[in-house]
Amino acid sequence: MDLDAALATADEHAARLADLDPLLPPPAPLDPAAGELLQCPGGVGVAGFVESPVGTAARTWDAARRHTLTVRLAGEDPAGSLGALLDQWLPLVRSRAARGDLDAAAVVEVPSRDTRPVLALVHRGFTPVSAVAVRTPHRPGPAGSSEVTIRQATPDDLDRLVALNLEVVDYDAPFGKVTPRDDTAEALRNQLTYLLSEADPAVWVAERDGVALGHVHLQLPPLSAWAARFTSLPNVAYLASLGVTAACRGGGIGNALARFAHDVLDASGLPATLLHHALPNPRSTPFWYSHGYRPLWTTWVRRPAHP
Repeated sequence: MDLDAALATADEHAARLADLDPLLPPPAPLDPAAGELLQCPGGVGVAGFVESPVGTAARTWDAARRHTLTVRLAGEDPAGSLGALLDQWLPLVRSRAARGDLDAAAVVEVPSRDTRPVLALVHRGFTPVSAVAVRTPHRPGPAGSSEVTIRQATPDDLDRLVALNLEVVDYDAPFGKVTPRDDTAEALRNQLTYLLSEADPAVWVAERDGVALGHVHLQLPPLSAWAARFTSLPNVAYLASLGVTAACRGGGIGNALARFAHDVLDASGLPATLLHHALPNPRSTPFWYSHGYRPLWTTWVRRPAHP
């Protein structure tokens, strides 16, 4: 590998992204220990592999086996450079993935505003399935329904919260990233049991006539520290989940929950909130952007990894 060329490419890539989007973080140095290094004129990448252990919540939110490509692109033709890296990487993926395995995905995450390279992904069968979106404070959205009461969740809400979260999983499942598992309900129950045991859980429910119809779950620092890699802003919050039961969607309950959560976040003084959402979901994309979010990172997926 030409190390000097790789370092120059990484520097040009960082400068290009800084011009595109000030909310992006400086790209981390590529780690050769994380996988196999690939290089072409104007491009350098690391091919990696992740398998989520059975019984973990991570298996619900992604394919179980993920072949990943982390890229740095420079020069006048980033699409050509990305295409050359993909053409080196995909034969490696095919050699390591079972043909037709729907639980194995090839995954490339790119800054959303870096649009020039993405045609290389389209031409190789990748689909944009999810985004990391960002909201800076004091960007008001729709007020929502005034017919619900929003209160902090308690351990007595556990069963209802599990059911509401399962509805979110089921609704997002057709869009290519979320994968319901036999143990998804158990994993959600364990997670929610822990959250509700906290002295001041950052989970709220919207209820009408004593019935919880929706929920929102926030992560604040230090719990949200894992999301810091996505942005240049420090101490960000993460909106982990918001959902409304299917029969009540479109009635303003989600807007009321989002407005409530954003009031909490704006009062906290944190510089931004991040969340993941399914891009093809006909409700979530317009919903979140009406509340002041915009895409920061886009995840492109080919599933199965080896068609």
